[in-house]
Amino acid sequence: MTSLAYAPRRRPSRSAFTLIELLVVIAIIAVLIALPLPAVQAAREAARRMQCVNNLKQIGLAMHNYEGVHGMLPSARTNSPHYWGSLAQILPNLEGGALYNMANFDHPATPSSRNGNDMTNSTAVQVMITAYLCPSDSKQDRVDPGYGPTNYVANAGNGPMAATFTRADGTSGTPNGLMYDTSRVRFADVIDGLSNTAAYTETLKGYNVNSTGTTQVDSRQYLGGSTISGPYTISLCGSLTIWNGIRGRDWARGSFTGGSTTNHYWTPNSKSPDCMGDVDGLMSARSGHSGGVNLLLGDGHVQFTKDSISQPVWWAIATRNGGEVIGQDQF
Repeated sequence: MTSLAYAPRRRPSRSAFTLIELLVVIAIIAVLIALPLPAVQAAREAARRMQCVNNLKQIGLAMHNYEGVHGMLPSARTNSPHYWGSLAQILPNLEGGALYNMANFDHPATPSSRNGNDMTNSTAVQVMITAYLCPSDSKQDRVDPGYGPTNYVANAGNGPMAATFTRADGTSGTPNGLMYDTSRVRFADVIDGLSNTAAYTETLKGYNVNSTGTTQVDSRQYLGGSTISGPYTISLCGSLTIWNGIRGRDWARGSFTGGSTTNHYWTPNSKSPDCMGDVDGLMSARSGHSGGVNLLLGDGHVQFTKDSISQPVWWAIATRNGGEVIGQDQF
């Protein structure tokens, strides 16, 4: 009897990815995931910028209501030694009546040894106010644990905000913005027109670290985040201090140094450092938005102002009575 031989059954071959094919597939998937990211990021920034515009519009409405009640705009800061800023004064017109009532305006807005350790307002000034914060600022926490910060600052003009002043370069005069030291400006005093006069603009919060010697240690607001040092920095500021570190530290106080007031000296997002004294400064509006800053005009409308604006135009829209003729297409 002949035995039958059976050939082994061949298994069908299974195709599989080679290493190269796998890497190509992974690369394609990575590209497909990455493609929408810029659009998502742009959409998020657009939403943040819209929220920033809304914040400024709310501040503008509160400013108008304040002027309607008091017959004048709030001052950039109240009399010495209290120094309350305009953002504190408009709180009742910004649904902040409870916080306004918590604050004691007969005591300083800056609890410190400078004011005889008067801690009366230490609780009130720590409050974080959402309407005073721009979501596009990469620093979303406090500058100093003792204060509620701000990204919005009142316009004192294009020079110092003291009632009378003499600058380091020998020039003198009076403040020319809407809000300055103990000011009492009425809308009727704005002869340049409310729609052509700056009221509030943006600033970026600092990191509570100031300059030491000739080195600028908090320079994220200019020069691409790199530090600058040497005579270049000091010569720009003259006798003033480079105080970027406490920029936007507190909404309650109205001084240039860390408070809620600025001037139009450098153009928006300037690469020059901000130089500050309590009432004098060489300052710039700064924001986390690409290409410019949001600017609240005296009539209450908000306009995005490009970094490329010329310095003469930037100075002109800072003044209430300079007599300049400018078109809104210039800024």
